[in-house]
Amino acid sequence: MSIYEAEGAVIGRYRLIKKLGKGGMGAVWLAEHTGLHTRFAMKMAAGDINGLSRSCLRTEAERMKTLNDRRIPYLVDFIEDDECSVLVMEYVEGITLEEYIGKNAPLDEEEALGLMKKLCDIVAFLHNSRPRILYRDIKPSNFMISAGGELRLLDFGTALIQTEGMQGEEICGTRGYAAPEQLKNSGVRADADVYSLAAVYSYMLSAVDPSRPPFHPVRGEELGRMVSRSTKKLIDSCLSPDPDKRPANGIALRGRLEKIRPGREKLLNCMEEHLYQLIMWTQVMAACILLWARHGGHPIPEAEFICYSISLLSLLWGFIREEFFTDPGFVLQRSWNIILSSKEGTGLHF
Repeated sequence: MSIYEAEGAVIGRYRLIKKLGKGGMGAVWLAEHTGLHTRFAMKMAAGDINGLSRSCLRTEAERMKTLNDRRIPYLVDFIEDDECSVLVMEYVEGITLEEYIGKNAPLDEEEALGLMKKLCDIVAFLHNSRPRILYRDIKPSNFMISAGGELRLLDFGTALIQTEGMQGEEICGTRGYAAPEQLKNSGVRADADVYSLAAVYSYMLSAVDPSRPPFHPVRGEELGRMVSRSTKKLIDSCLSPDPDKRPANGIALRGRLEKIRPGREKLLNCMEEHLYQLIMWTQVMAACILLWARHGGHPIPEAEFICYSISLLSLLWGFIREEFFTDPGFVLQRSWNIILSSKEGTGLHF
């Protein structure tokens, strides 16, 4: 075992306490400053000094030192020798957003919307920075919910300054969360991060993890009646395979989220449902009066007119609801390449 991988080892002014995790670029440790006795997170990459892992860690340090925002861990130090590169940053205590969603999904739409606004604020900050930064690996495990309830964005190993089209860059991202063009390396823009944010939003509302087979986020049209039409429409727009049909960046998506009012839509839906029931009961009463009048030999033209008019209105309303407003039902099960819906006979294949 290398000295850089042993608990208690001292690197510069920092003592390794315990390993927090391991990623594609290297290990992440909890470390303590030997003089200040303050804890930090330490990300390490070993190997050739010009190798990919160490070059990426160097780039990550360059990105982090330009970002001054409380929602992003601050850079403390960067140490490099012949054997290893070490990035020292703020240690954020808490649980990952992935853990939170895994325990609580499907989330209530109001809660999911609140979390999405916070996620968008962080990504909008990156997209609004000069030069613009694309994160390129948005997923729940890269967001931390601190002990104080703040959302923090971790791991800038894949973050990149935007240039026109981004062709020629390495393929990165997580399958299921990454936009289609990102996995094909056909050019990445800020709307690729928007796609990933929508995939996280879909996971919150459906409890279906897009990083598992069949590696597709649940689309808005597949969500149930507990999710507002505005949210479904926004998710479908953000998950469009055509980048030009998505909100252009995190700032635009944040603006779209502000227009969603789940509580108001639920109230309107409730009022619509009660009005529909009132019309149906009025029709039943009119039919009863009509039958009573005909049976007694005293036809009532007004009752006939009301009965037929309400019947026609009910049929028309029923047709409109079925064609334009009926949801397919909440996702009951997702197995490999089939989604089973609560609407009888529905199977959505990929």
